[in-house]
Amino acid sequence: MSSREKIAELIQSFIIENKLKPGDRLPSERELCEIWGVNRMTLRNAIKRLEDFGVLESKVGLGTFIAKPRIIRNLQDTLGFSDAVHAAGGELTREVVFCKLVEANKFAVKHLHVMLASPVLALTRVDSVNGEKAAIESVLVNARNCKGIEEHDYAKESLYGVLRDSYGIIADRGSEKIDVTSLSKEEADLLGYPVGTAAFFQEGLMLNQEGNPLEYFMNVILPRRIILGSEMRPFAGMGEYDNA
Repeated sequence: MSSREKIAELIQSFIIENKLKPGDRLPSERELCEIWGVNRMTLRNAIKRLEDFGVLESKVGLGTFIAKPRIIRNLQDTLGFSDAVHAAGGELTREVVFCKLVEANKFAVKHLHVMLASPVLALTRVDSVNGEKAAIESVLVNARNCKGIEEHDYAKESLYGVLRDSYGIIADRGSEKIDVTSLSKEEADLLGYPVGTAAFFQEGLMLNQEGNPLEYFMNVILPRRIILGSEMRPFAGMGEYDNA
């Protein structure tokens, strides 16, 4: 374990032992360095690590504070992102970066199983949770039989809501994978964070109620704002393993 990780653990233990709550201020860097006998650079690296993962937030000229609780996104449900944030008690605002009906290229053909040049909705939005930028959503949607889908205001409307209410299409089930990444220049500019900031990369495919590819998505998510988790569910036939 690196020195940075050891100090990060000490900070988290300090928070728990002193029952610090969101908005509470940590002692100064000088005080913490004296408590643990570490240099200021190591401490700052540990604090930066905890900022990246939403535990702490630093305010220039004021100090370092316990961050507000993050939104937990359950990976096992099919809620749209807006519904997931609202279900967690958060407030979501969105900025549409790109929204256009385009012709399917080879990339869209591969992921959506559509014909080359068939209509596809390309949509990119920046999501803010409780007033703070949290994620970039980029999607490609099979727009066959979805006349006018590009005309909706996706800063205010839910994509899944539009598909359901206007076209009778339901986002039923899907698959996804999660990786760890860092913000590129373009992503950093959109989110207002430094290049190289730690982030999650979420990629997947959503199917409609008939089992056909509906939406291919690529999301860049700041872990300091959103936690990706899953719900533990009872295993069918659990009794068979009672004596395992």
